[in-house]
Amino acid sequence: MKLSDAAKIMNGELIGQDAYFFGGASDTRKLKPGELFFAWKGDRFDAHDYLESAELKGAIGAVVERFVPSAQIAQIVVKDSQKALGKIAKAWRKEWQGTMIALTGSNGKTTLKEMITSILSLNHDVLATESNYNNHVGCPLMLLRLNKHHTHAVIEMGANHPHEIEYLTKIVKPDIAILNNAGACHLEGFGSLEGVAEAKAEIFLGLAEEGTAIINADDAFAEKWLQDVIDFKSLTFGIKSTADVMAHQIEGRSFELELKPLKEKRKIELQLLGRHNILNALAASAAAVAAGESIDTIQKGLERLEAVQGRLQVVKLKENVQLVNDAYNANPNSLKAGIDACNAGTRWLVLGDMRELGKEEIAIHRECGHYAKEAGFSQLFALGELTKASVEGFGDGAISFPDHQSLLDTLKEAIAAYEDSALLTILLKGSNSMNMQYFYEALLREREYRDDE
Repeated sequence: MKLSDAAKIMNGELIGQDAYFFGGASDTRKLKPGELFFAWKGDRFDAHDYLESAELKGAIGAVVERFVPSAQIAQIVVKDSQKALGKIAKAWRKEWQGTMIALTGSNGKTTLKEMITSILSLNHDVLATESNYNNHVGCPLMLLRLNKHHTHAVIEMGANHPHEIEYLTKIVKPDIAILNNAGACHLEGFGSLEGVAEAKAEIFLGLAEEGTAIINADDAFAEKWLQDVIDFKSLTFGIKSTADVMAHQIEGRSFELELKPLKEKRKIELQLLGRHNILNALAASAAAVAAGESIDTIQKGLERLEAVQGRLQVVKLKENVQLVNDAYNANPNSLKAGIDACNAGTRWLVLGDMRELGKEEIAIHRECGHYAKEAGFSQLFALGELTKASVEGFGDGAISFPDHQSLLDTLKEAIAAYEDSALLTILLKGSNSMNMQYFYEALLREREYRDDE
């Protein structure tokens, strides 16, 4: 696309030489030669100060909210750079002719995205959401990476307030839209669980006319969502509920996959822990069926996928001790799923605060502590103000720590002293902002130090 064409789409003014650009970025550190740089003023930064850096990185032009005369780069001046990004992403998507798959949910979005990508990439060139590019900025930037070689795209949509997913889905225009679940996350922004469910269902507002909606039949809001998509084709998936795609004979990581639309059944052996990941596999299978894939391809794609870092990633620390790193992020549902996945031997929980849970945050943390104790966990190492309530809910065996280092020191001493023959599993969980990856990295360094001795 040419800069002059982009300027018209964004209702902006091009100042400088016209040229073709290929993709876009809002961070000069991630900018690639030939891309368009999007600059806006944030609370703690002003990207207009980085136009010269963008030029040095090979940017073809910049979208700006004010002209920067000192920069030699071509500039498209607009009123709002973020809205302009959405406009150009929508136009870019409209020109692309492949199969667009979009997904949302409170839990499991990234794992589900990876499962679908693992299946489709066996036979196709697939663009999939990278890192945390799933919001009102990241999602449009991902669309700008689409090119003629991509036959499929798998786009993840997150939100922390109403109408954000509606905005994204009308840009993405999915051919297949998946609503994985609705749970207690970002309650500050949505007000209630019903508010979360309503916001997640916004994904169907952008569904293509001949598109397919995919819905979790086990979710409490399934019937409402099915009413929302009554004018579209739909597929359901579930374990407890009768659905188009189901799991039977579940034993650990293995299950029998039933694809009713294909009249096929197949034994599947996942590499991922947890019953919730079997549900993710069903959602991915439903998406693959809607995209025209065979059961052979679905089986191969599911079984080859390894755990994503920070999502129930199992690491051996010593002979009878394993760490389950589920620290990428946390909400009550994903915490309970992690607790349920660790269901044998001696179990300890290292838990950091779960953020954005609204006015019930203390009660939710207390209940989660009680849930872990009832599930058979013997120790809780808690970090943060909110997890003090989890310590109360857990009771004997729970300790609250004021900082990362004091928790780590105590945890390392406890691991070193553990000599029981039973396998010890340590589950690591907490919101991103709590930096629970600190413990994962520190314990790995400790393991490597012991191995070197």
